[in-house]
Amino acid sequence: MRYLERIEQLIGSLPKDIIDLTQKRKRANPPTQAFSQFVINREQGDWAEDLLFRATQEVDWSIIPVRYGKSDKIIAGEPGFKQFYNKYQDELDELGKRPDLLIFRKDDYDDKWNHDITSLDTELLDTIIPKAIAAFEIRSSAFLVEEYQKYVESEKRKGKRQFLSFTPKVEDIYVIYKWIKRYGVPHFYVQVFFDKVYCISFEDILKIISDNEARNKTFTVERNAKNQFKSTIHIDIGSGVCLAEKIELPEHKSEVKKLISGRLLFYVTFRGGYTQIDLTNLMKVLDLEAPL
Repeated sequence: MRYLERIEQLIGSLPKDIIDLTQKRKRANPPTQAFSQFVINREQGDWAEDLLFRATQEVDWSIIPVRYGKSDKIIAGEPGFKQFYNKYQDELDELGKRPDLLIFRKDDYDDKWNHDITSLDTELLDTIIPKAIAAFEIRSSAFLVEEYQKYVESEKRKGKRQFLSFTPKVEDIYVIYKWIKRYGVPHFYVQVFFDKVYCISFEDILKIISDNEARNKTFTVERNAKNQFKSTIHIDIGSGVCLAEKIELPEHKSEVKKLISGRLLFYVTFRGGYTQIDLTNLMKVLDLEAPL
């Protein structure tokens, strides 16, 4: 069975109490103001994407990473934000949600892209994207995996989630599916912690949340501040593959942004850091044969 056919079959089996795809997507209204924690989360996410991009570049084998996801820095409260936000909603309705990185075989890569196709027009992207062999949606998490696992074992917490997780938002399931239907490229979630990197396929995410017996064991559905209180699926990272076992921590520094209202936002930026991809596990994820 082809990839898209498998995804469509799984989409049809999703529990409606988690997501009902027969309902039309609700178009979000532009937020009127941003908060410091939102900007910090975004900066952390940008760092995670850059970390994975650099690490994949260093693999220096037969694959090449290319930036594709939205990279605009504009936030609520800045000039032009409302127009930017509505344009983004238009894109979600038309194309679905862009993943952050695309992975191409070297033979399909064009040097003119310079590892970045974010600003190319849709007509050209429609000819480029189907050549990709994988799409990575990158999430960040402000935890050290090993320290958290020690903490859970020592505390023996009851009635609370015992695992760190991949964190797809419920509302993103539909727009990711829409993107996959258009381009047919296998999609993956990558969760970047501050000491390790894990990956799981969108196909496996659908399998897990379709399994009623897995609920509250392998996954939960929660609403929390880190994800703007949007319903988020938390899937045990043990369900995925570890792409990196160690990360050198990035430098961080305080920054301030002044909005046109005169309001100040204080936040933290992240720079640098380093990790080395486990080539064998990456090839396993991409269903490719690793070099000898």
